[in-house]
Amino acid sequence: MTLKSFLKECNEKDVFKRLSIYIVSSWVLIQVLAVTWEPIGIPKKSVTFLIIALLVGLPIYIFYIWKYHLQPLEKLKKVRISKKGVPKKSGFQKLYFSSLGIISILSLMAVVLIIQNNFFKSVKLPTQIATDKIAILEFGNNTGDPRNDIVSKMASDWISHGITQHQLGQVVSPEVVTEYVGFLQTPEGDTDDKSVLNTYFKPAKVITGNYYLDGDKLLFQCSITNGDYSETFISFEPISCDKESPLECIETLKQIVLGFLITEVTPELNLQETPPKYEAYQHFIDATAIYSNEPDYLALLNKAIEADSNYFEPKVMRVAYYYNIGEYKTADSLRKSIVPNSMSSTRQINLLGLYDALLDGNNKKIYNHTMKEYQIAPFDITTNASAMVVGLQYVNKPEIIDSIFKAVPMTGMDIENCTQCQYRYYVEGLAEVQLKEYDKAIKTLTPITDIIDDLYLKRPLMSAHIRSGDFKGLDKVFTKLKLSNSEDELKSAYLFAGKESILFGHEGRADEYLNNIISLEEVANDKDYTAFAYYYKGEFEKAENFLKQKIKNAPDDTNLLTLLAISYSKNGKNSEAKKLLERLESLRGDYQFGSIDYALSQYYAATGEEERSYEHLFQSVAEGNTFTTGTFQNDPHFKEYLGTPAFENILTFWH
Repeated sequence: MTLKSFLKECNEKDVFKRLSIYIVSSWVLIQVLAVTWEPIGIPKKSVTFLIIALLVGLPIYIFYIWKYHLQPLEKLKKVRISKKGVPKKSGFQKLYFSSLGIISILSLMAVVLIIQNNFFKSVKLPTQIATDKIAILEFGNNTGDPRNDIVSKMASDWISHGITQHQLGQVVSPEVVTEYVGFLQTPEGDTDDKSVLNTYFKPAKVITGNYYLDGDKLLFQCSITNGDYSETFISFEPISCDKESPLECIETLKQIVLGFLITEVTPELNLQETPPKYEAYQHFIDATAIYSNEPDYLALLNKAIEADSNYFEPKVMRVAYYYNIGEYKTADSLRKSIVPNSMSSTRQINLLGLYDALLDGNNKKIYNHTMKEYQIAPFDITTNASAMVVGLQYVNKPEIIDSIFKAVPMTGMDIENCTQCQYRYYVEGLAEVQLKEYDKAIKTLTPITDIIDDLYLKRPLMSAHIRSGDFKGLDKVFTKLKLSNSEDELKSAYLFAGKESILFGHEGRADEYLNNIISLEEVANDKDYTAFAYYYKGEFEKAENFLKQKIKNAPDDTNLLTLLAISYSKNGKNSEAKKLLERLESLRGDYQFGSIDYALSQYYAATGEEERSYEHLFQSVAEGNTFTTGTFQNDPHFKEYLGTPAFENILTFWH
């Protein structure tokens, strides 16, 4: 019997009619009980029991239809006898019981699923969450003296340092919690530490405490609870010390806290660190409270180091300060003078290794060391942003950026007052553009650029519009730029759009943007962008004249030297071009991270010497050059190289 004839016979024998009565009746019963269980005073689970009973009853009812309605009809048919003398089952009977078997299995599976979800899961919240996150909240200052507030910061920082050093878990510091509380915006304004922890971090343990004065003594109390504060794992005995020496209490407290955690996790680890001097710590805290470009920042770091020559953190931060302002030789010298406090301090060794790699231009090691830091504190916004930058711009792995970005929830963040939040969106947008997810990049960046006017945020958005051919969307970006940004930023944006348009074959649009620059600077005394506009338009004679004027004020600018050398070559002035190449070679030195070889590669790409261009481009990436919005795959000089195996090898050099 075919399925079609089976269904037809079921209809003729009122099988569907009888099944519909059962299903409709069941649905009505469920709806009635779902509404009335509370008024009539029966448990809410009664609805679940009814659903289970009806699911179990369905195959029984189908058998009932066969037994008392269909079987008598089957007996009226002429029965066929097999060769063995046994009555043969009809085709209808076989398909009916096959269907019954399938429905029985599905009903059983549904019943098992309902029972699992409702009766084998504890209705009580778990007392411990399956995570290694440990939150440390600010210690309460009960001394009555606000000058002792810094002691709270010292206590949480020192305990945090010990936990990360011995890899006992990922620390959610008071600063991270406070930062989230500050960024989150709620209409009620009632966001607190506890709600932030439970919503965003869900730690397994929370360390809390307070301190107060007892005469000349400072007393500390501390306890460790589970993530939702419903269970206290341990309350430590109070610790006392002289009120003038709070670090004695803090060191003792750190040791007993770590002792509890180590006994629970890795008992073989030992404690070897010693705390910094109070004065040194205070100078360091003052330094971290301000931006690194403020005048007092370096002075405070130096004061911390003078107060305690063994204090590790300010030494590393001083190396970072000089590296970030481009004084690599000073940074390298200071780095070499640092010895870790203990060879067992893996985090100290990792940080030193990071700066060694940065100064050596070894992007692979930079990535490895950065990701180790990221594993320690993936939800710290600054650490998270650093991991995104290194992943994209140092090793060119756009495919990993989204997962890092999503590690820090951005819901409710006050983006306008969170610089690191903005930069994370910028890198996320760049990665999406590199992955050719243009619609996604536009969706990511448009809301941010609607409230933040910074040009750097708009560059990846412009790239997404240009590369997807959405010039109407790009026109809207420029309309806002003209209203909210300076003329200098507008010209920079036109130059960026022109280069992007050249790179992706929109020459007409490129000319439009570059001509806008020339028009804006036509009557200006300082024609900062005109030279670049003529260069990328391919009008090399005009570009040559403007570049020569610019280079008088910056004779060692490798970019200007390169563009002028290319212009000379295009204008048939090969001897002048050769002299500029020699000038570029003479500028080689330490800590240039492949910039000279990159410039030479641009020159040879522009003059058609592909083999020499690739040779210098490989050397440039090997020396630590980075992948930015204007280099390598984003540089119009290498337009003809895009997609070639040799160029792909360069892009994946550090993979």
